[in-house]
Amino acid sequence: MGRLFTLIIIFILSSKFTIAQENIIDHPIKKGESVYVISKKYGVSMNAIFQLNPGSEDVIYAGRTLKIPMPNSSNSNTVTSENKITNYEVKRGETKSGLSKRFGVSIAMLEQQNPHIIRMLQAGHIINVDKTIREEERVNEGEHRVVKGETLWGISRRYGVSVEQLTDVNASQLSEFLQIGQVLTIPDKNNVYQNPGEYLVKRGDTKFELAKRFNMTIDQLEEQNPHIIDMLMAGHLIDIEKPINNNEDTLAEVEANENSTDQPLTENNRDEDGLNSADVVAETTDSNTTKVDSTNTQYVDYIIKPKETLFSLSRKADMTIDQLTTLNPKLSTAVNAGDIIKMPREATSDSVVTNDNSESTKEDVVASTNTETNKNDALYSSLNIDKANGLYFYTPFSSEELRSSELREEMVNSNSDYQRFIDFFQGAQIAIDSAKALNLNFEITLIKNNNLKQGLNIESDYEKNAVLVPFLENGNNYPEIISNQSLSIIDIESNINSAGNNTLLKAMPPYDIQKRKTLDYISNQDAQVIVVSDLEEAQNKGLIQQAIPNAKFLKVDNAGFFETNALQDALDSNKLNYVILDSEKTIVFLNTTTALMNQLADYDIQLVLMETSLLPKQNEVSKMRYRILKLIFPSIMYPEINNAKTDFEITYRDIYDVAPTRSAVLGFNVTLDILLRISQNTSFENTFETITSEHSHLKFEYKKTNKNIYSNTSLYLMQYDSNEGITVLKNR
Repeated sequence: MGRLFTLIIIFILSSKFTIAQENIIDHPIKKGESVYVISKKYGVSMNAIFQLNPGSEDVIYAGRTLKIPMPNSSNSNTVTSENKITNYEVKRGETKSGLSKRFGVSIAMLEQQNPHIIRMLQAGHIINVDKTIREEERVNEGEHRVVKGETLWGISRRYGVSVEQLTDVNASQLSEFLQIGQVLTIPDKNNVYQNPGEYLVKRGDTKFELAKRFNMTIDQLEEQNPHIIDMLMAGHLIDIEKPINNNEDTLAEVEANENSTDQPLTENNRDEDGLNSADVVAETTDSNTTKVDSTNTQYVDYIIKPKETLFSLSRKADMTIDQLTTLNPKLSTAVNAGDIIKMPREATSDSVVTNDNSESTKEDVVASTNTETNKNDALYSSLNIDKANGLYFYTPFSSEELRSSELREEMVNSNSDYQRFIDFFQGAQIAIDSAKALNLNFEITLIKNNNLKQGLNIESDYEKNAVLVPFLENGNNYPEIISNQSLSIIDIESNINSAGNNTLLKAMPPYDIQKRKTLDYISNQDAQVIVVSDLEEAQNKGLIQQAIPNAKFLKVDNAGFFETNALQDALDSNKLNYVILDSEKTIVFLNTTTALMNQLADYDIQLVLMETSLLPKQNEVSKMRYRILKLIFPSIMYPEINNAKTDFEITYRDIYDVAPTRSAVLGFNVTLDILLRISQNTSFENTFETITSEHSHLKFEYKKTNKNIYSNTSLYLMQYDSNEGITVLKNR
């Protein structure tokens, strides 16, 4: 009997093993494939592959085999039959295109039965598909069937026409609201002239091209059409009548403004996966643009000249940066004089080459460094352009993923946090171009961080090397790096505590520096200091008492309300009262500042925050409160004052057609500063100890805070003003 029971158990276990095996696919790894690419091919998550293949999270090898789980095997709630898929939960990284192929239906059918995914497919969405349901009939060319969530403005943008045009041709059937399933007639977008003196912007149009076509300057075009200043978009209706009082302007003047060229527009369309490309990567090119074929006879070999940059080469080729790097992938990481690349034949004619001399190239791309030279004489006066150096970026993407707009889009869709890394590198690319225009000698390498958990050995040919590490969520997970040469780790909001035997450079001033600088300023003023906290003991009481022994401490409740008369008893009617708010809660900020504003008739009060992080999030609190209470706070970045634009911001808008984000600003400033420091005729560490620098938005003044650790101690102390908006304070 016992033997029979054992046989039954063995039979059951072997059956389960056989079933499990049937749910696994063996995939032979091909050269150049990654786990990310393979996971997309089979429509499964990378974690599912990692679980079946221990060690694959670190490295995979061509020629070996990966075990791939069947797509449906990883979702126990999914019920699948021949004609129905029920309760399928969308996983991170999945797309409509991939799901349509997996389920054997069209994207239109997928959207028809799951209208909640029309605008965007998101992880966690539940998908149901019934293949027996008939797909709705496709509309004719020149027509559009309205789906849930669409608006007239969105439809007009999709087809490159104006809302007015769309309304005019559908006036007979339009009511107060669009109806789902309603079929609209799309006007001919080739009929671009609406009225004499008007033009309807099309996909691919740029401000430079339009100014040239209509014999205007870009400034004139923007002055007459202020709605295109921030961004020119398909569907914009613009006034093209040349101003009467500017007849003296000539085409030559327009061409002189060529530095302001905009990249071709990308219409804010949903692609086949339902993704909004303009929201994901501003650099992404038009999906209808013909792919670049490097074997075409219209392209010839071109030798990169000294001081040429990615921006100037794209201008010379009359291509977007994305198109040029697709044609020449190695340009996505570095532009090296002497390298041979593919360029359009007409762009390399003698006349064009003659006009594109090295001096004008430098002026075009490195305008952002010219205005900084005076305040950075110590950096610019002793550059060594003979010795090469190594610059590494520790990022979540590879060079292939960075240069591919499709891969970038999929990465951002799977993890929205990746967008700030892309923004950072776009800012860094302008710094790299600027450094190349100065003839600095360096090599760029990208290190993909998800493959490095056991450490990294860098074999470098260069005496000085720097690794830039932006936005690492947990600095403790940063791998140990061993190098045969001098190596410095640049921490950019990554909270790295130690870099082993390497030098660690913290590029962003830590919070204790922000607090001390703010308190130093306040302590030098003739004022009463009151500290308000929502805790029994203020978080920074010891630090404040050390700087300002006579400071008074008040407590508010969890909603930010004072005890009766507590605030009035602490305020001094004969002098300025600095009120330091030491709380992270927005509700405390709101109610405390309301109480302070109620006392302004009788007391001179000024609000103070000791950390940038204590500023409420945008749109949570009106900046009018900041102005009324003349808020003082520390800032790592120099903000826009009186709407002035830096050369970097202008260049960034010209290349990417959007304003730079905070991450892009960090990418430019930190990268440029490191490239200049590593190119000095002295040791890298010596520049930290002796040179203070200031670029478009950041200052760098490093102090040694620990063994092999330097911290940037320089920041701006800002004050909101009721009249001027915001000003920079200086210590007395």
